[in-house]
Amino acid sequence: MASRKPAKKKPAQGHPARRSGASNVPFESEVRQALQPFKSSLFRHFHEEGQAASETRAALEGLTTLLTVHAQLRKSVDVKTLDPSILGEQLGHLTSLGKEVSEASAAILKHYLTFLGTTANFGGSVDDFKQTFEFLSRMAGGSPIVAPYLEDEEANGILESMPFVFAARELISWVGDGKPTTPAGVLTGATLQDAAGALGLFVKVDESAEVPQESEWEPEDGTVVPSLADIPRLSAYWDALIGTAMLRYQAPNATPTESLSDALLASSGQGARLVKELIAEVLYSHILINTLQKPGKAQIAEMVAGVLSNAASSTPPRTEFALQVPSEDDLPAEQHHLIASLEEVVPQVESLLRVFEREGLVEINEEITVPVALRSSLERALTKVSDHVLNDSQQDSDSDAQRLTLQKRHERENY
Repeated sequence: MASRKPAKKKPAQGHPARRSGASNVPFESEVRQALQPFKSSLFRHFHEEGQAASETRAALEGLTTLLTVHAQLRKSVDVKTLDPSILGEQLGHLTSLGKEVSEASAAILKHYLTFLGTTANFGGSVDDFKQTFEFLSRMAGGSPIVAPYLEDEEANGILESMPFVFAARELISWVGDGKPTTPAGVLTGATLQDAAGALGLFVKVDESAEVPQESEWEPEDGTVVPSLADIPRLSAYWDALIGTAMLRYQAPNATPTESLSDALLASSGQGARLVKELIAEVLYSHILINTLQKPGKAQIAEMVAGVLSNAASSTPPRTEFALQVPSEDDLPAEQHHLIASLEEVVPQVESLLRVFEREGLVEINEEITVPVALRSSLERALTKVSDHVLNDSQQDSDSDAQRLTLQKRHERENY
């Protein structure tokens, strides 16, 4: 019988996880190798004060996974740049796992991008960095708004030409030494009609008139209205004067706060800039929150807030795309059912943006932009709007919980 030759032993290779370059995951080995030159400095950047080393290593492993998937989608390894269009696809997939997952992933990638920028390792242009940073900020739940520093003189020069400043001055001048209001500071009757006239709105006030279903921002001359709430433009400016403490209640009148009204009327000097920025902040938040509170208008307010946020970034949206109803060619087949809804919503979004444009709070040309002097005001206003939405959601949850508690108590008592 022929003897068998002893089988040749394969050289021991160990577990694949312990061998560098042995991963079966496409591009993972290349990504790890590309990160190796700045591994120590990257660890220090991620190792924030008070964070355990194990958590830092976990974050870096998560980053490696994200960069590996990014390389797979772009079909090449480049750990010194990130492709925003690929990031959109990548984070879009993660959104299906939950908003928290996509936001946490975007936050890790944003932290990494900051590292590349601060250590001069970023391989793209300044515009590439800005675009990627703003996209990741949005996806991580942050704000893309860019508010460059302006000297008071420069900011006041920009603000002086804005319609909302002129309108606020006309209204505060009309108030003079004081005007009668309700105990809550609301204008009524003949006084309300005069106040509307100060803003160039020639309406007739009849408190017994029927409340209109839809109130135009600027009602047509001769329109009969029952209350201040039915004159949206005047309501917004009156709210701005009250909200900035430019007017205070001194029964039976609303009277000006002299120092603040003087600052509004001034073109320079202490407080002139701040007062105007605060009025813009109240106008932004008043218009958006009022729209949110109207039945069926929440989506419009949310879309406008999103457009405004992008309009204050360094990459503002092009008007033709932002205000265009997509066609079937623009959307995947599973989203074609959205077109009918968008045909109704997009014109209303444009209408609300035109309101902001009317007051000088946004500029609509080839691109939709927010004046640089108002970007901080917009950012604070959007925070207010977000807080309002969260508070409403919490109140709804509390109401639901209260109803459930009462229902269970009722069931126990009947049992």
